[in-house]
Amino acid sequence: MSSSKTKKRVTLHDVAAKAGVSIATVSYVLNNQGSVSDDVRKAVRRTAKQLGYRQNRAARAMKMGRSSILGLLVPNIENPFFATVAQSVLAESQKKGYQIFLVDTEGSHESEVKAMEGLVAQGVDGVIVFPIDDSELSATTKIPVPVVVLDSDTPDLDLVQAEYFEGGRMLAEHLISLGHKNFGVLEGPRIVSGVRARTRGFAESIADDCNIVWQEEHAFAMTLTDEAKALLDSGGITALVCGNDLIAMAAIAHYRDSGVAVPENVSVVGFDDIPFASVITPALTTVHMPIATMGKEAVNLLIRRLEAKDAPAARSRVVLDVELVVRQSTAPPDKGQKL
Repeated sequence: MSSSKTKKRVTLHDVAAKAGVSIATVSYVLNNQGSVSDDVRKAVRRTAKQLGYRQNRAARAMKMGRSSILGLLVPNIENPFFATVAQSVLAESQKKGYQIFLVDTEGSHESEVKAMEGLVAQGVDGVIVFPIDDSELSATTKIPVPVVVLDSDTPDLDLVQAEYFEGGRMLAEHLISLGHKNFGVLEGPRIVSGVRARTRGFAESIADDCNIVWQEEHAFAMTLTDEAKALLDSGGITALVCGNDLIAMAAIAHYRDSGVAVPENVSVVGFDDIPFASVITPALTTVHMPIATMGKEAVNLLIRRLEAKDAPAARSRVVLDVELVVRQSTAPPDKGQKL
């Protein structure tokens, strides 16, 4: 007959004794508090891992009045852009001692509002939200926990976004430098402020002798509408500017199926620089969005708001730089093409 013994739970005292520091120091390190040197911090974390120490989060929550759980809302986790944001938020949160409650709002305003309310009911300390668009955000200002918004500039709420206008300008300068003068614009949903900014940046940066032949609104999706296909088939342009990489990849696939060569007959550019952008054929010229950095900054901004006693009353706004990434989907216009 075999017997088993219940394994004794590793305590703060055990970690402190093994690491040769005080219990208070161990507590500071594991709770990301106090002033502790990097060497001691690393030693304590290494010792805690070796001993198999696990924090009693329920006890910590009761003591500190916090759950150490953050909420994250994204519109569509299947979109590689939002998947990268989520991965970044998760990694940075865990590094700082927080867990993430992820909700996919599936592009629904109703789901977005209900999810926000549900997260608060679950006791999250704060929420990071990537809104579906610029509408319905007023509900977030009524949430009784700190909120950081990604992408959409919302009054009174902390914000992390990128230089969308500058990205549009970079695309314009690149295409004009290649000799393009006639453009089609297949932009994203205009209700999204970042879409309006990147389109405006492009339109206001093209030269006087250039022309936007047509401009069409399109969802951030790889399935083109019939209207979009008809415009692509209408000709008259040497370069296509797309609202994001998914739209650009869909356009490249349509051109290929229609016998139009990219970039020999028409150049195509995107926006975001999702992981797939560099591996499609031809590789996509696009604007690199600091997607992972956006997630990391959002977490740090939210935690500062939660933990800093001297957190500013006024909202914080972090704006990140973008970068043009030139690949194989752009080239000088085909001189033999009829415009």
